[in-house]
Amino acid sequence: MASDLREFYDCLNREEAELATEIATDGLGLLMRVAINELDLDFENRGDAVCDADQERTYIMRIGVVRIIKLAMQAHPRFEAPTLTLQRDLVYSRPALSLINKVGTIEHGRRVAQSLAAKAGRIERQQDCFRIVLAANLIDLELHERELDQYHVRRQREIFARGYEALVDVQVGDEVRSLLTALVYPFHTHFIGYEADPTLDVYFFGHAYNEIQMSKGFDTFHFSTTFGNMTFQHYQLAAMFIVSVGMKHRAYVQALMEKVPTIRIEDVLTVSVNTDSFLEGLREFINQAGEKFEGLVSVTEEGVQTIFDVLSVSRRNLALLDRPGAPVPPLIQCSDQHVIRPLAGATADNVMLFLLNSLQHNFPTDYDRAQRAREGVMQRAVERVLRTVLPELEYRGNTKLRRGRNVLTDIDLVLAEQRTGRVILIQLKHQDPYGDDLATKQARTGRLNQQVGDWLCKVRSWLAAVGTSELRATLRLPSSVNRPAVSLLVLTRHYAHSLRPVVGGDDAAFSNWTQLVTAVARLRELKGPAAAIDDLIKELRSLSVPEEEDYLPEPPSDWTVGNLRFTIEQERV
Repeated sequence: MASDLREFYDCLNREEAELATEIATDGLGLLMRVAINELDLDFENRGDAVCDADQERTYIMRIGVVRIIKLAMQAHPRFEAPTLTLQRDLVYSRPALSLINKVGTIEHGRRVAQSLAAKAGRIERQQDCFRIVLAANLIDLELHERELDQYHVRRQREIFARGYEALVDVQVGDEVRSLLTALVYPFHTHFIGYEADPTLDVYFFGHAYNEIQMSKGFDTFHFSTTFGNMTFQHYQLAAMFIVSVGMKHRAYVQALMEKVPTIRIEDVLTVSVNTDSFLEGLREFINQAGEKFEGLVSVTEEGVQTIFDVLSVSRRNLALLDRPGAPVPPLIQCSDQHVIRPLAGATADNVMLFLLNSLQHNFPTDYDRAQRAREGVMQRAVERVLRTVLPELEYRGNTKLRRGRNVLTDIDLVLAEQRTGRVILIQLKHQDPYGDDLATKQARTGRLNQQVGDWLCKVRSWLAAVGTSELRATLRLPSSVNRPAVSLLVLTRHYAHSLRPVVGGDDAAFSNWTQLVTAVARLRELKGPAAAIDDLIKELRSLSVPEEEDYLPEPPSDWTVGNLRFTIEQERV
């Protein structure tokens, strides 16, 4: 299979090289701009719900356009007309959509090839195509985690909407709607223009602040952690600014279409703006919003340029778009003087994922240092959450298990419950989100599974070999305590689903942070005797392992791009 897989990658690369040559003939930058316009139109029409029939088209659109951005900017050191604004015309849209489909098909082929090992699939070189066969049953390990995350996000949005609208009251809401209508106007007949207003800025910042706080990756680092001499909080505020600007633009679009019914939505979604004025607005926002946060230093012109370069894609950092499934860039430096703002890149999850990827790319030394410092933050967070339902627990951090003079492994956190004689040994795994990047997902989950498997083996080996007195001394338990019953818990920040086949036995459990918070909430609602540590483990087990397995459907499909054809099917039972 290895030789067939290499040949498949070679064929994908050859087909892309031909398309890259076609893209390179567009010196204006028109093709890239039309592709981004089409992406934003699909994003706006899709909304929050995507039916099954549209999922494939939306998926191909997204991965195809991101790749086109890279290929177009890579082919030209500058565009002749980087700020070109035009009405949607099928003369331009048809070839752009055709190209998006071709490039997206190539990216899809790469993603499927990346997934073969994880999905126990195979690829066969046949006379006229490559035949990709996936396992008969593809378990969706992530579904239960994903649904729980979505539940909490929906609930938080509902709570925020009720509280925020009550706070700003009906009068302010009416003022917002009135300002949107009054300040928006047709630009050159067919396009959009609008004036700024501080009331609107504050209103949409409130919504963006809530969305960005719920996004994966928002709390990846302590707010004071520095990258390139700017704090993580500076970058967080910049991300909020981008999300709020996207929200405000969509509201202005709706207001303009109601005000001038002849305006077409496809002509007003994607805009390019002057870089200097954007930087001025970004700097002003960070400094004004930052006044509410104690100790946040004001941003200089040099500092805001650093932040802007991190949160945008330019010809200097196109490597950020290399992997199939990379996030849509929130900002695209189409020239030295102008930046494109894709609406599809202005969602909170997308902006935070791009930010983390870019921080790691731009400041690898700072990023490695920051990753090593996260364990203590997570320890304190666990203690803070558990104390609300298990106030009698005792906590010990950073305990080394030794065999003779050799250190076998570390215990990140020890939980001891004196009244029940129970102890939990915890391994903490702080994680960065990986989004739709399959290669990164597979590398990180593979590494997680290996590390956790090794940890469980070493801890169990130590527990089996150690005497009661040494166990008490190592875990810093009182001498009056008899040999306690010990459970092992692996706690991750975002993803724990891959641990299901790794963490087995009655003595071990695993959970991600959302499941831990949910378990604590359930314990808080229990009536009767006070909750104990065994109740926590029971809740975590019920949340981390679903009652039923869910399977990913993979209907047979046939893909063609240029001279390459490949088919995908599942193994017949």
